[in-house]
Amino acid sequence: MSTTSVPPPPSTMSSKPRSIPLVPIPTSCFDENHLPSVLHQPDPMTPEAERQARRRTCRFIEEAGGQRCLRLPRVAIATATVFFHRFYAKHAFQEHDRFEVAMACLLLAGKTEESPKKLDLVIRECWKLRRKAQQQQLQNKLVSGGDSPNVGGMSPNNIMSSPSSSTGGDLQMKPDEFARLKERVLLLERVILHTIGFELSIDHPFKFLIDCAQGLSKKRLLEYNPTKKAKLVGKDGQPLGKPQQNNQLVQELAQNAISFANDSLHTSLCLQFSAQQIAMACVYLSGTHADIGPIGGKTWLDLLDGIGAEELTSISVQILELVQTNRRGVDSGQFRAIRKDLDEMMKNNRGTDGGSSQPDAKRQKVN
Repeated sequence: MSTTSVPPPPSTMSSKPRSIPLVPIPTSCFDENHLPSVLHQPDPMTPEAERQARRRTCRFIEEAGGQRCLRLPRVAIATATVFFHRFYAKHAFQEHDRFEVAMACLLLAGKTEESPKKLDLVIRECWKLRRKAQQQQLQNKLVSGGDSPNVGGMSPNNIMSSPSSSTGGDLQMKPDEFARLKERVLLLERVILHTIGFELSIDHPFKFLIDCAQGLSKKRLLEYNPTKKAKLVGKDGQPLGKPQQNNQLVQELAQNAISFANDSLHTSLCLQFSAQQIAMACVYLSGTHADIGPIGGKTWLDLLDGIGAEELTSISVQILELVQTNRRGVDSGQFRAIRKDLDEMMKNNRGTDGGSSQPDAKRQKVN
């Protein structure tokens, strides 16, 4: 099979993984308590464990697709991540190795975004990255004096006795092991295609948020708060003029929003909301994080199209929870201020809507 074309559906699914729908994921209510991995018997995962499995594998996809490994464009990495989330919205982590699914998602996303990579390269780079992580985790555990863990499905004894550990970092795969892994990844690529209903066109938040940031800037609808504005000076130490302030504002707004959008890919938000709604929430988070706000007594909801208070709050809370969990040295005080603003926004919205309830971040519509 050529690595530059999308494979056809298999002629028979006997002995193939079960529960393969032939239609796209339907518009329905998302509830992480009813995801396949959480309902799987006899070994169900907790919603927290399912969430962590997604986050860790998304980090693996991001690193494997990055400049040190496969050198895929950012949009291809984002597409692979969405494929991964959609796959495990229909299948359980207990049924398929998540790292092998990640390899298949990267392979398929490269073709979809016109930046294909050879199957052998994808497998070798991902396998080496995973093996290095396994060895590092084991070494950290041994240094800390803890019990020997089972790392990434491989026991410590197997890792320590493997050729890679005995030869000081040789991460080559045995030919028969490579051939079996190659077959599994090719099969998983087909299973992914069936699971997502061959829907390969993926919208991402990046374009929407750039357009939003530039549009708000051109209309002069945003400004720095007075405290931040007073600190804006040029290289000569003089206060920046309005044109320079506006240029810096749109650049800072867009950069921060892109960062939050990248963080959102590590959550299941792409299963709950449209790319445009996620983009609007990222612009809001970026603005409040950078001390940027609407002018003339307007609110962010007045400026952001296609999103309400409940959607904005739910998306923002999930991204903030991820950022505070994964990043060290974050300004928790600033995030508390953002959460306070969201609570005030919801309070005002309940007053306007006649008492609507606080949204549940774990249960939203799939778009």
